[in-house]
Amino acid sequence: MWVALAIAGGAVLALRLVMATFMAEVYDVIIIRMTALWYKSVLERLGSKQRLLDIGIGTGTALARNAHRVLEKEMTVVGIDYEDAYVRKAVQVMRDAGLKDSVVLHCKSVYDAQLPVLFSGAAKFDAVYFSGSLTLMPDPPAALRAAASMLKDNGKVYVTQTFQNRRSRVTEVVKPLLRYLTTIDFGVVTYKSEMDSIVEASGLTLLEDGAIPGSINTSAQTARLYVLEQRLDHKRC
Repeated sequence: MWVALAIAGGAVLALRLVMATFMAEVYDVIIIRMTALWYKSVLERLGSKQRLLDIGIGTGTALARNAHRVLEKEMTVVGIDYEDAYVRKAVQVMRDAGLKDSVVLHCKSVYDAQLPVLFSGAAKFDAVYFSGSLTLMPDPPAALRAAASMLKDNGKVYVTQTFQNRRSRVTEVVKPLLRYLTTIDFGVVTYKSEMDSIVEASGLTLLEDGAIPGSINTSAQTARLYVLEQRLDHKRC
Protein backbone atom coordinates (compact mmCIF):
# COMPACT_ATOMS: atom_id res chain seq x y z
CA MET A 1 0.00 0.00 0.00
CA TRP A 2 2.79 2.41 0.94
CA VAL A 3 4.50 1.75 -2.36
CA ALA A 4 1.28 2.52 -4.23
CA LEU A 5 0.82 5.73 -2.26
CA ALA A 6 4.39 6.77 -2.95
CA ILE A 7 3.95 6.14 -6.67
CA ALA A 8 0.68 8.11 -6.70
CA GLY A 9 2.32 10.95 -4.79
CA GLY A 10 5.21 11.01 -7.20
CA ALA A 11 2.83 11.10 -10.15
CA VAL A 12 0.97 14.06 -8.67
CA LEU A 13 4.23 15.93 -8.06
CA ALA A 14 5.37 15.21 -11.61
CA LEU A 15 2.05 16.48 -12.95
CA ARG A 16 2.34 19.67 -10.91
CA LEU A 17 5.87 20.22 -12.21
CA VAL A 18 4.69 19.88 -15.81
CA MET A 19 1.71 22.16 -15.13
CA ALA A 20 3.92 24.79 -13.49
CA THR A 21 6.36 24.69 -16.40
CA PHE A 22 3.61 25.11 -18.98
CA MET A 23 1.17 27.12 -16.83
CA ALA A 24 0.42 29.69 -19.52
CA GLU A 25 -0.25 27.01 -22.14
CA VAL A 26 -2.51 25.03 -19.77
CA TYR A 27 -4.41 28.24 -18.99
CA ASP A 28 -5.12 28.75 -22.69
CA VAL A 29 -6.28 25.19 -23.30
CA ILE A 30 -8.69 25.20 -20.37
CA ILE A 31 -10.48 28.54 -20.57
CA ILE A 32 -9.76 30.46 -23.79
CA ARG A 33 -12.68 29.20 -25.89
CA MET A 34 -15.11 30.53 -23.29
CA THR A 35 -13.35 33.78 -22.45
CA ALA A 36 -12.83 34.71 -26.11
CA LEU A 37 -16.62 34.82 -26.38
CA TRP A 38 -16.77 37.02 -23.29
CA TYR A 39 -14.28 39.46 -24.80
CA LYS A 40 -16.40 39.59 -27.95
CA SER A 41 -19.47 40.57 -25.93
CA VAL A 42 -17.57 43.47 -24.32
CA LEU A 43 -15.54 44.70 -27.29
CA GLU A 44 -18.67 44.91 -29.44
CA ARG A 45 -20.05 47.49 -26.99
CA LEU A 46 -17.04 49.78 -27.14
CA GLY A 47 -16.65 52.66 -29.57
CA SER A 48 -13.88 53.57 -31.99
CA LYS A 49 -10.51 54.80 -30.69
CA GLN A 50 -11.41 54.05 -27.08
CA ARG A 51 -8.93 53.11 -24.35
CA LEU A 52 -9.56 49.86 -22.48
CA LEU A 53 -7.88 48.69 -19.28
CA ASP A 54 -7.89 44.88 -19.13
CA ILE A 55 -7.40 43.79 -15.52
CA GLY A 56 -6.20 40.19 -15.33
CA ILE A 57 -5.41 39.88 -19.03
CA GLY A 58 -3.68 36.53 -18.50
CA THR A 59 -1.88 35.33 -21.62
CA GLY A 60 -3.84 37.73 -23.80
CA THR A 61 -5.01 34.88 -26.02
CA ALA A 62 -8.72 35.64 -25.54
CA LEU A 63 -8.08 39.23 -26.59
CA ALA A 64 -6.00 38.05 -29.55
CA ARG A 65 -8.94 35.93 -30.74
CA ASN A 66 -10.76 39.26 -31.11
CA ALA A 67 -7.85 41.12 -32.72
CA HIS A 68 -9.91 42.22 -35.71
CA ARG A 69 -12.32 44.08 -33.42
CA VAL A 70 -9.48 45.91 -31.69
CA LEU A 71 -7.87 46.85 -35.01
CA GLU A 72 -11.09 47.83 -36.80
CA LYS A 73 -12.04 50.15 -33.94
CA GLU A 74 -8.48 51.46 -33.57
CA MET A 75 -8.61 50.78 -29.85
CA THR A 76 -5.79 51.01 -27.36
CA VAL A 77 -5.67 48.28 -24.72
CA VAL A 78 -3.58 48.32 -21.57
CA GLY A 79 -3.38 44.88 -19.99
CA ILE A 80 -2.22 44.13 -16.45
CA ASP A 81 -1.68 40.84 -14.66
CA TYR A 82 0.25 39.89 -11.53
CA GLU A 83 1.47 36.57 -13.03
CA ASP A 84 4.78 37.24 -14.78
CA ALA A 85 4.54 33.99 -16.78
CA TYR A 86 1.25 35.12 -18.31
CA VAL A 87 2.54 38.59 -19.15
CA ARG A 88 5.67 37.19 -20.79
CA LYS A 89 3.56 34.93 -23.02
CA ALA A 90 1.10 37.76 -23.71
CA VAL A 91 3.90 39.84 -25.24
CA GLN A 92 4.44 37.16 -27.89
CA VAL A 93 0.72 36.53 -28.33
CA MET A 94 0.10 40.20 -29.06
CA ARG A 95 2.96 40.27 -31.55
CA ASP A 96 1.66 37.18 -33.36
CA ALA A 97 -1.88 38.62 -33.49
CA GLY A 98 -0.73 41.88 -35.02
CA LEU A 99 -1.60 43.79 -31.85
CA LYS A 100 1.92 44.87 -30.91
CA ASP A 101 1.10 48.53 -31.49
CA SER A 102 -2.38 48.35 -29.97
CA VAL A 103 -1.75 46.60 -26.66
CA VAL A 104 0.57 47.64 -23.82
CA LEU A 105 1.29 45.11 -21.06
CA HIS A 106 2.32 45.54 -17.42
CA CYS A 107 3.03 42.99 -14.70
CA LYS A 108 1.10 44.82 -12.00
CA SER A 109 -1.76 44.42 -9.53
CA VAL A 110 -4.93 46.51 -9.64
CA TYR A 111 -4.19 47.41 -6.01
CA ASP A 112 -0.89 49.07 -6.98
CA ALA A 113 -1.16 52.63 -5.65
CA GLN A 114 0.87 53.89 -8.60
CA LEU A 115 -1.68 52.80 -11.21
CA PRO A 116 -4.04 55.79 -10.78
CA VAL A 117 -0.97 58.04 -11.05
CA LEU A 118 0.28 56.23 -14.16
CA PHE A 119 -3.15 56.33 -15.78
CA SER A 120 -4.35 59.83 -15.00
CA GLY A 121 -5.36 62.78 -17.16
CA ALA A 122 -5.36 61.87 -20.84
CA ALA A 123 -4.24 58.35 -19.95
CA LYS A 124 -7.56 57.54 -18.28
CA PHE A 125 -9.78 54.85 -19.78
CA ASP A 126 -13.14 54.71 -21.51
CA ALA A 127 -13.70 51.23 -20.11
CA VAL A 128 -12.22 48.76 -17.64
CA TYR A 129 -12.71 45.02 -17.99
CA PHE A 130 -12.44 42.10 -15.57
CA SER A 131 -12.70 38.81 -17.51
CA GLY A 132 -13.23 36.15 -14.85
CA SER A 133 -10.63 37.84 -12.67
CA LEU A 134 -12.64 39.91 -10.19
CA THR A 135 -13.51 37.27 -7.62
CA LEU A 136 -9.96 35.88 -7.68
CA MET A 137 -8.86 39.08 -5.98
CA PRO A 138 -8.52 39.44 -2.20
CA ASP A 139 -10.84 42.46 -2.05
CA PRO A 140 -13.18 42.60 -5.08
CA PRO A 141 -15.08 45.76 -4.01
CA ALA A 142 -11.76 47.62 -3.61
CA ALA A 143 -10.68 46.34 -7.04
CA LEU A 144 -13.85 47.77 -8.59
CA ARG A 145 -13.30 51.11 -6.89
CA ALA A 146 -9.67 51.20 -8.02
CA ALA A 147 -10.76 50.44 -11.58
CA ALA A 148 -13.44 53.14 -11.52
CA SER A 149 -10.89 55.71 -10.33
CA MET A 150 -9.04 55.29 -13.63
CA LEU A 151 -12.08 55.92 -15.83
CA LYS A 152 -12.93 58.99 -17.82
CA ASP A 153 -16.26 60.68 -17.17
CA ASN A 154 -19.08 58.33 -18.19
CA GLY A 155 -16.62 55.42 -18.42
CA LYS A 156 -17.87 51.91 -17.69
CA VAL A 157 -16.62 48.89 -15.76
CA TYR A 158 -17.37 45.51 -17.36
CA VAL A 159 -17.24 42.19 -15.51
CA THR A 160 -17.74 38.76 -17.07
CA GLN A 161 -17.68 35.54 -15.10
CA THR A 162 -19.48 32.26 -14.53
CA PHE A 163 -21.62 32.25 -11.42
CA GLN A 164 -23.23 29.34 -9.61
CA ASN A 165 -27.00 29.66 -9.42
CA ARG A 166 -27.58 27.08 -6.74
CA ARG A 167 -25.63 25.46 -3.93
CA SER A 168 -23.16 22.79 -5.02
CA ARG A 169 -21.04 21.33 -2.23
CA VAL A 170 -19.10 19.16 -4.67
CA THR A 171 -18.09 22.17 -6.77
CA GLU A 172 -17.22 24.11 -3.62
CA VAL A 173 -14.72 21.40 -2.68
CA VAL A 174 -13.35 20.54 -6.12
CA LYS A 175 -12.81 24.00 -7.63
CA PRO A 176 -10.19 25.20 -5.10
CA LEU A 177 -8.34 21.88 -5.47
CA LEU A 178 -7.80 22.53 -9.18
CA ARG A 179 -5.10 25.01 -8.26
CA TYR A 180 -3.15 22.23 -6.52
CA LEU A 181 -3.30 20.02 -9.62
CA THR A 182 -2.97 22.63 -12.38
CA THR A 183 -1.12 25.47 -10.56
CA ILE A 184 -3.82 27.80 -12.01
CA ASP A 185 -5.96 29.74 -9.56
CA PHE A 186 -9.60 29.16 -10.52
CA GLY A 187 -10.72 30.70 -7.24
CA VAL A 188 -13.64 29.40 -5.26
CA VAL A 189 -17.26 28.93 -6.25
CA THR A 190 -18.99 32.28 -6.53
CA TYR A 191 -22.74 32.54 -6.28
CA LYS A 192 -24.67 35.31 -7.98
CA SER A 193 -25.85 36.58 -4.61
CA GLU A 194 -22.19 37.07 -3.63
CA MET A 195 -21.51 39.08 -6.76
CA ASP A 196 -24.52 41.25 -6.00
CA SER A 197 -23.04 41.92 -2.57
CA ILE A 198 -19.66 42.80 -4.12
CA VAL A 199 -21.30 45.33 -6.41
CA GLU A 200 -23.22 46.88 -3.54
CA ALA A 201 -20.09 47.11 -1.37
CA SER A 202 -18.13 48.75 -4.20
CA GLY A 203 -20.35 51.82 -4.20
CA LEU A 204 -20.71 51.67 -7.99
CA THR A 205 -24.00 51.84 -9.87
CA LEU A 206 -25.19 48.67 -11.59
CA LEU A 207 -26.35 49.45 -15.13
CA GLU A 208 -26.75 45.94 -16.48
CA ASP A 209 -26.68 42.32 -15.33
CA GLY A 210 -27.51 39.54 -17.77
CA ALA A 211 -26.51 36.21 -19.28
CA ILE A 212 -23.86 36.33 -22.02
CA PRO A 213 -25.40 35.11 -25.31
CA GLY A 214 -23.86 31.86 -26.50
CA SER A 215 -22.06 31.13 -23.22
CA ILE A 216 -23.01 28.73 -20.45
CA ASN A 217 -26.52 29.27 -19.10
CA THR A 218 -28.02 26.38 -17.16
CA SER A 219 -30.01 25.97 -13.97
CA ALA A 220 -26.71 25.41 -12.16
CA GLN A 221 -24.39 27.99 -13.77
CA THR A 222 -24.66 31.14 -15.84
CA ALA A 223 -21.95 33.24 -17.48
CA ARG A 224 -23.00 36.82 -16.80
CA LEU A 225 -22.02 40.31 -17.91
CA TYR A 226 -22.15 43.13 -15.37
CA VAL A 227 -21.87 46.76 -16.46
CA LEU A 228 -21.11 49.34 -13.77
CA GLU A 229 -20.31 53.03 -13.49
CA GLN A 230 -19.44 55.51 -10.77
CA ARG A 231 -22.39 56.99 -8.94
CA LEU A 232 -23.38 60.47 -9.97
CA ASP A 233 -22.35 61.98 -6.66
CA HIS A 234 -18.85 60.49 -7.09
CA LYS A 235 -18.26 61.81 -10.59
CA ARG A 236 -16.16 64.87 -11.19
CA CYS A 237 -17.92 68.17 -11.90
